Amino acid sequence: MDEELKNNVPTEEAVAGCGEAAEEEPCCPEVLSDIVAETVTIEQGGAQNVKAETVTVNQGGIAHVEGKFIDVKEGGIALAMGENMTVTDGGVVVTIAENVKMTDSVAVFVAANQVGGENVKVIFDVRAAVVFGVVLGVVAGVLGRLLGRKA
Repeated sequence: MDEELKNNVPTEEAVAGCGEAAEEEPCCPEVLSDIVAETVTIEQGGAQNVKAETVTVNQGGIAHVEGKFIDVKEGGIALAMGENMTVTDGGVVVTIAENVKMTDSVAVFVAANQVGGENVKVIFDVRAAVVFGVVLGVVAGVLGRLLGRKA
């Protein structure tokens, strides 16, 4: 698969421009929107949508990522879908993957066959999400009946 950026910014220019950090002006003020490539590496930057075989994020963030191998160090992802995901000193809102390994990280929702790591805080795993949904449904049903009646 040839590397392609849907926002018409060549990969070499995007990486070269962000690699030269100058003190007088912040590097890469705009966020790249849609990136489709075999390998994507984000260093101190961000992207909206990334679809790649291998995705590496170091001190950056991605809104939505799909990939076979996803590696996050000191960064964050809103929605990650892939086969193997590693998060170190970072955070993920929603993770759907085969294998997830997290170290010193936090996740709101994780759906994975295998989850491992150290110092990990997961707010909802699959079981907790189901229980939360059932309880929320019961409470909403009871409140709906109570508030729906006219006195």
